[in-house]
Amino acid sequence: MTIKTKSFAAFASIACAFNVSAEEKQPDPSDLTETNTSAYVSINNKGNFKGSISGDMTFDNGQKGMFTLEAAMDNTGDYSDSRFQYFHVFDTANSIVPKAAASLDVLDNSLFTSVSAGATLAINSGVKGLNIFPRVGLLAGQYSDETLSAFGINDDSAIGGSAALYMFYTAGNDGTYFGLYPEYNYLGGDVDMSILTTNLLMSTPFNADRTRWGQIKIVNTDTSIKGNHQNFKNNDTVVWANYKFYF
Repeated sequence: MTIKTKSFAAFASIACAFNVSAEEKQPDPSDLTETNTSAYVSINNKGNFKGSISGDMTFDNGQKGMFTLEAAMDNTGDYSDSRFQYFHVFDTANSIVPKAAASLDVLDNSLFTSVSAGATLAINSGVKGLNIFPRVGLLAGQYSDETLSAFGINDDSAIGGSAALYMFYTAGNDGTYFGLYPEYNYLGGDVDMSILTTNLLMSTPFNADRTRWGQIKIVNTDTSIKGNHQNFKNNDTVVWANYKFYF
């Protein structure tokens, strides 16, 4: 299937305009429910580029929210995929599940565009340094013209669900941590599509106040598409090098 070509300039212009003041605190990127103002740039072993920027806010009732905008382009400079997310965090005053978050995600790529409403829980594992965050979500989407053409279908609507389990372990006093997290997305309609992404992450700070981080992430993506007596399967592994910084 051919990747859609869109301008990457839109992401750059929005990113430059996105300026939200962060709280003065030492960041903890291993806490998935922590809101922050940050950005990262990333390149993988195939020459693809990705950039992201986030801005947080605190409400009068003490709850917190965060917007994230992410976009990627392939090694030829063409648009590849993008994501927009709003994340809203609640303190629960529960010792086992101290925080919970609701999220709204919009994803766009060469296969489909989807909107997902989901919930993430912060689980107190009882093990020092180990953070666990399960997530579930509902998906509604629209298949791309490329997908419709490839499988010979007319109805582009799709519904489905998503699930993920994020596990992070902080191994050093400097904040260095490791992550392992599978993410599963399913969309069903005239075409049934399932995507399982398994991520292995190592992240370490570059400075004492932990506002600059280097990350290596290995990503395996297993894609299966079925429709109109046609099956498509693909398994791909890439390595990303990320530089993340907090404002």
